[in-house]
Parts: sequence; C-alpha cells; structure tokens
Amino acid sequence: DDYADLAGMRILIAEDNDVNWEIISAMLGMFGIVTERVENGQICVEKMKTAERGKYALVFMDIQMPVMNGLDATRNIRALDDPWASSIPIIAMTADAFSENVMECLNAGMNGHIAKPVDIKLVIKEIRRIKEEKRS
Repeated sequence: DDYADLAGMRILIAEDNDVNWEIISAMLGMFGIVTERVENGQICVEKMKTAERGKYALVFMDIQMPVMNGLDATRNIRALDDPWASSIPIIAMTADAFSENVMECLNAGMNGHIAKPVDIKLVIKEIRRIKEEKRS
C-alpha cells in the first residue's frame, strides 16, 4: 500500500497517558504523520480555539482524562465560534469499547471511535475515511 497521501498530515492527540502517547505518536510517525499532544480535554479545547484554520486534519480524543474528559472537550469544541474548529473531525481513541460507549462518543459530537489497544490498520483506515468524507 502507498501511504504518501498521509505524509505531512497533522493530527492533534488528546492523551494523558505517556505510554499511550508514545505508542500512537511512533506508529503515526512511521507514515509521515505529524502529531501534537495535549494532556487533557481543557488544553485540547484551548488549542482548537487558537489554532489557525487547517492546522490539524483531525483530533484523536481519549475519553478518560483529568481536568476535562474527552466527551466534554468534544462538546466544547463543537460549540466554538470558528466554523473550521467546531467542525474538525474528532475520533475517540479509548479503552471504552462497548456499544453504549461508542454511542456516547457519537452523541457528544465525535465522528468515530477506535478501541485501545489501537490497531494501526484501523487507525489508518479511519484517517482515510475522514479524508474521503472531507472531499465529498
């Protein structure tokens, strides 16, 4: 498979766990994807408030984080005034994988859900799905 379409893509990752961050960052880096980390939902919301239009292609959002969880962070991002920031694709990346957890994520305004531990093939598939939806 050719992954040139992913090289240079920027993804914001809200993840409080250092090990999880190192794993996802290293995996995405193998595809040329540039990642930036925020340690909790509140910082993620602030980052999206001030990000220049188009800086990130999407956000991977942990659900269970200190200060502000991923569900509340997503709701806050969806309420932002900037149409680009408020509509950025947000994908849950969480150990909570029951169908009710997935529905809770979607109801909060997320665009998808990936269960931890992450399977890089599923992550890449989800990134490409989001890219395709943006094109259409």
